Amino acid sequence: MSSTSTLRTALLAAAGTATLYAVGPIVPGIADFVQRYFCSHPLEYISTAMFFTGMAILAQKYRSQRAERSTLLEAVQMADNDWDSLPTSEDREDALASWCEQQDTRAHGTQAFRRIQDTLHYLKGSRREGLEEHLRYLAELASDRLHQTFATIRTITWAIPILGFLGTVIGITMAIANVTPEQLDSSLGEVTGGLAVAFDTTALALGMSIVLVFASFVVERSEQRILSDVEQFGIETLLPWFSAEKNSPAGISGADDLAGQLNLFQPDVWAEQLATLRTTWSDILEQHAEDLGEAIDSEMQQTLKLHRDTSTDARDAYTAALQQSADTVVAQVDRLLTTFEHRMNSWQDALCTSTQAAVQQSESLHQLGATLLKMTESEERLAALQQQLNDNLQALQAADTMEQTANSLAAAVHVLTAKTSMRSAA
Repeated sequence: MSSTSTLRTALLAAAGTATLYAVGPIVPGIADFVQRYFCSHPLEYISTAMFFTGMAILAQKYRSQRAERSTLLEAVQMADNDWDSLPTSEDREDALASWCEQQDTRAHGTQAFRRIQDTLHYLKGSRREGLEEHLRYLAELASDRLHQTFATIRTITWAIPILGFLGTVIGITMAIANVTPEQLDSSLGEVTGGLAVAFDTTALALGMSIVLVFASFVVERSEQRILSDVEQFGIETLLPWFSAEKNSPAGISGADDLAGQLNLFQPDVWAEQLATLRTTWSDILEQHAEDLGEAIDSEMQQTLKLHRDTSTDARDAYTAALQQSADTVVAQVDRLLTTFEHRMNSWQDALCTSTQAAVQQSESLHQLGATLLKMTESEERLAALQQQLNDNLQALQAADTMEQTANSLAAAVHVLTAKTSMRSAA
């Protein structure tokens, strides 16, 4: 990329970033969105600047494709219109050189102009052999150069998600650092703010990287299509016109000399020699055919015999192996059945023992239930006796109280009687 293109790309990226941050926060429909995803953290400013840089590079490359197609179209039209009237390759070289001189500076960086210039340099070096290999080398070189021009885009596409993940780490760190268990309610806003930074930076970076990936795919595919058209122009136009004369004039003159030399011989001698050669060749072919037939029959018989013997041995071995395998399987099945029968018998005995033990346990449980029932009845009778005893004790306490009361009354009567007697005597 030239210094002019680099400066133009930087200006476009700066203009796009400045426009977004100048206009986005004041547009009513997208102000909140821009403020949240583009203005919340310094990493978002860096990601946005890198995104617009990548888009500016892609815009420059897409803009240059118009010149690529225009130059290629002019080259094709020049070849179609002028080359039919140019009989020699030197005239075509001069026509190509004149066409290159007529092109402006805008076309000098195109693929078609470079391909034609490289072809002219190769032809002017008196190396007309191997033009096809040279064109193939130029195609590979152009493909590598095209791949290298997208190195910056691939770096930006890789770096933007890394910045988003870095924002995630910073946001989570901020959220963890702001957590205070003593003042959880007051620190909750700072925690959610840190988490918002974490997720917003990641979402912004992933969205920008997706847009860059698809845009670079479209631009690269378009440039590859242009490069394929340039290679097709070289194969279908340059190669035939500059390699056709190799065999045309020299080949025609050589053929005329050979025809003149052949006319020096007499036709009768040639006919006799050809007849003798035909007869000898027929005899040799017949002999070789017979030898080949005999050799094929012999080899076929030996091969069939060997195949028959091998098949018989293989069949016998397979039968023996199959019989041995069948015996082994039968023996294993017998052992398994015997083992299964022993296990079934042991399981049946264990089941019977378990059944008997279960019956005994059931009887014990019935007896225990009857005992518990009797104990319950005894407890009820004991409770009734205890109630009667309490009633009797209460009755006894009432009788003692009545007796004490009667004694107290009797003593009071005696005291009153004594006082009355004393008063009477006085």
